[in-house]
Order: sequence, then structure tokens, then C-alpha cells
Amino acid sequence: MTCREVIGGLGEFSGGELLAGEAKESKRHLARCAPCARYWKSYRTTVALEREAYRDVGPQEMPEDLVAAILAAWRPRLPGFSPRAWHLVHLLSGVAAAPLIAFYLR
Repeated sequence: MTCREVIGGLGEFSGGELLAGEAKESKRHLARCAPCARYWKSYRTTVALEREAYRDVGPQEMPEDLVAAILAAWRPRLPGFSPRAWHLVHLLSGVAAAPLIAFYLR
């Protein structure tokens, strides 16, 4: 097994998703190849630090002012179009697109 194959399969190796023979070859390679062993150690450390960093973070709501700022920057501005008019344009666009989508999905 080459270094590239071992490094490419570390995610599956750490998750126990490799077949028994592949896992055994990976272990053998890691025992004999110092650069790959160092990389494996740093990989495990990175995963452990990531899990620790995000362990206590639960679902959080986005601040309303941030949502408003993002939406204000995203919406195109045309003179004379109210938010209600934009809603109508989007609604009609969806109605017009529905038959096309249905045609292509059948």
C-alpha cells in the first residue's frame, strides 16, 4: 500500500469503514512509515480538537439584524418596485417555471 493510498483512506480508516484486509495493510504501513505515522497522529489530533471545539455548541439563531442586512444586500433594487411587487414577481416566476420543471422531471 502506498503513502497516497493510506493518506487518502484515513477518513474511512478512522471510522472503521475499511475492509479487514485494507485496515490491516493500513496499520502495517503506518507502523513502518514514519511520515505517514506523523500525519496520522496529526489527523487524529485535528479530529479530536474539532470535536472538542464543537461539542458544546448547540443550535444557535442568527441575529435578526444580520438577517436583515444580508437580505437587504441580496435583493436587487429597482426604482418603483415595492417588496409586495417583488413577491408577486417571484410568485409568478415560480408558477411559470412549474410546468417546465414538471416536463423535465417526468
